Amino acid sequence: MNRENNFNLLRLLLALSVVVVHTAELSQRVEIAEISRYFSSVVAVDSFFIVSGFLIFMSYENSSSLGSYLSKRFRRIAPAYVVVILFWAIFLYFLSSKSFGEYFSMELWSYIISNLTTLNFLHPTIDGIFEDNYISSINGALWTIKIEVTFYLLVPIIIYLFSKIGRLPLIFIIYILAILYSLLMIYLFDSSGNSIFLKLEKQIPSQLAFFISGALLYYYYDKFSKNALLLLIISSILLYIHHSVAPIYPLYPMSLAIVIIYFATQVRYLFSFGNYSDISYGLYIWHFPTIQLFVYYHLFDNLAFGIPLLVATLLIVSSLSWSLIEKRFLST
Repeated sequence: MNRENNFNLLRLLLALSVVVVHTAELSQRVEIAEISRYFSSVVAVDSFFIVSGFLIFMSYENSSSLGSYLSKRFRRIAPAYVVVILFWAIFLYFLSSKSFGEYFSMELWSYIISNLTTLNFLHPTIDGIFEDNYISSINGALWTIKIEVTFYLLVPIIIYLFSKIGRLPLIFIIYILAILYSLLMIYLFDSSGNSIFLKLEKQIPSQLAFFISGALLYYYYDKFSKNALLLLIISSILLYIHHSVAPIYPLYPMSLAIVIIYFATQVRYLFSFGNYSDISYGLYIWHFPTIQLFVYYHLFDNLAFGIPLLVATLLIVSSLSWSLIEKRFLST
């Protein structure tokens, strides 16, 4: 694969897509909702996992040892994640009506521990914070991090099993099982109406279909590259059918993967944000509580003021996250 690729640009566009959707959802402004109709946070997250599958398997194969691989993955994701959890936990004290002792209680420590261990669903809120907002979660975007971390840990196991089962058969098995899990959860939701099944459908087993699709295109990249345009046309047609005509979910993850990896590797190299500042991860983990803060202070009441201010704030915060935290740990 050409070193000059569009992965950094792609990740930035995906992160921006999530920001637009969350801004509409959290602010409940009709004007933003009209714009957000052209974006999908679901497709963006699915695409993130595809990119991860492609790049994380590559990272493992290019690592000198298991320890080196795990160190790289830890340094990429953990430092900024820890900072974002601790920063907002402390900063939000100034929005609380509680005294210092009341705020820094076991309830707060429960929030911090749950989120630091990526079990965000156990404690997504802090008592008294953002209670009047449409959604009270502090950082509702972080649910994907536990999935990403799990995938990091699964990669060495999957690659080990390649030698026992065979690469292509195992990829096919994982893909099929992930699809069956997703279809089962959707069926159970349709049958019972219980929303817990929709939440379970978003979790690790179903997301493996996207992750392993990225891995497939990495391992068979030469074959993909030789037939890229034909595969793009077929996949685009299948995605159109899935979204606009009739659901064909079993073909959706692989079709989306082909389109995403085509853009990243086959479209003419545009330019790499990563040469200067890779802000996509910072943008993703910092945007949700920042938007919540804007909603709390009613800064979206005047969109002509609130939107430019939000854009500027997120660009500054994510750039600082990259330059002061992420980049420093990656260079060690």
